[in-house]
Amino acid sequence: MKVLFVIPSITNFFTFLEDLVNHLIAEGNEVLLATSTHHISDISCYERPLRCQLYDIDFPRGFEPLKHLKAAATLNKVVQSTNPDMVNVHFSAAVFTAALAKKSNWPVTMGTFHGLSFPIITGWQKLVIGMAERWAASRMDVTYVLTEDDREVLARKIKGSDVRIFRSYGLGCNLSTFDKQAIPEIESSALREQLGIAKSDFVFIFIGRQVHFKGFDKIVKAFIKLYSGQQDLKLILVGAKDHIHSNNLSADQESAMNSCPGVISVGWQENVNEYLNISDVNVFPSIREGLPVNLMESLAMGVPVITVNTRGCRDVVIHEIDGIVLEENSVGALSEAMLQLYQNRENLQRYARNALRARFRFDRTNFIEEQFEIFTELTGKQARMGQEAHT
Repeated sequence: MKVLFVIPSITNFFTFLEDLVNHLIAEGNEVLLATSTHHISDISCYERPLRCQLYDIDFPRGFEPLKHLKAAATLNKVVQSTNPDMVNVHFSAAVFTAALAKKSNWPVTMGTFHGLSFPIITGWQKLVIGMAERWAASRMDVTYVLTEDDREVLARKIKGSDVRIFRSYGLGCNLSTFDKQAIPEIESSALREQLGIAKSDFVFIFIGRQVHFKGFDKIVKAFIKLYSGQQDLKLILVGAKDHIHSNNLSADQESAMNSCPGVISVGWQENVNEYLNISDVNVFPSIREGLPVNLMESLAMGVPVITVNTRGCRDVVIHEIDGIVLEENSVGALSEAMLQLYQNRENLQRYARNALRARFRFDRTNFIEEQFEIFTELTGKQARMGQEAHT
């Protein structure tokens, strides 16, 4: 089987698809990858070589019609020249590009939306992006989404299309990597020392792009508010600014963040597990997610989560079982929840134990096995249709 993966950025590939691709190759399949080799936020932490054939295409991440058309023309040339058995596309922007590129002689094409935008956003963008996402999904032979919320709304909007949801917890996470037992204490102590974190400090962590819809501004404001009264607090920021989305902090607020002794910004890191291992609580008040992998990684390591009652986040975190799911997404509510877990260590430890007991539900192996089943089904179905057309 020859599979062409299409994903906007090489950063997305290393974060979400590398394990799947390596398994496909190990099973004797041929894998091609069409992506932009320009990393999100100009990061440089992924330095290992790819094991699959790479086609560098400048995929736009936002709504840029001319760039989409140019990328679509290049993508179609790749499909025509390589003749894959199937095309597997990830993220809304790339699905839209693939929909523009798709011709009648394309192989079976599967699009996966990692969180639809139009059900969440407002104003003119809701109308324009909604039309683009619905049209793009209708052009796919099969469309997958990560939550039942998205499946219901998309199936209702594009009746007659094949819209499905994965049985697995989205893409899951690598449990052998996100395992507290796999990280020696000597390494954790060295990392604490490097970051200036005392063993007695209480550590919050934020993982992701520093953008407003992931609640970056709220966590910064909430932490600075708490830090003024609790000097044994630390906040590790794993991630970087995004060139196309604001972090919603004023110049004064950003200056306060940069000058706060409790805030430790480490940039985009691949060894997220090591930072989670020295953290007490993952704070992630995001309003726009598919099924957030960083929350699965956190719970797999027994690190409780504070999040909000939004799509994806509420599907991963169980309120007052392995974390806190806030109904009110405000700086005040966030600050109160952070203080609550700082003060009530008994609840914190109970959440951590519960998270560890249920960690196996997030095993990425489940996602990989399901993908094999889907690929086999779709390519087999197409082969049968081709045979019938010639008889």
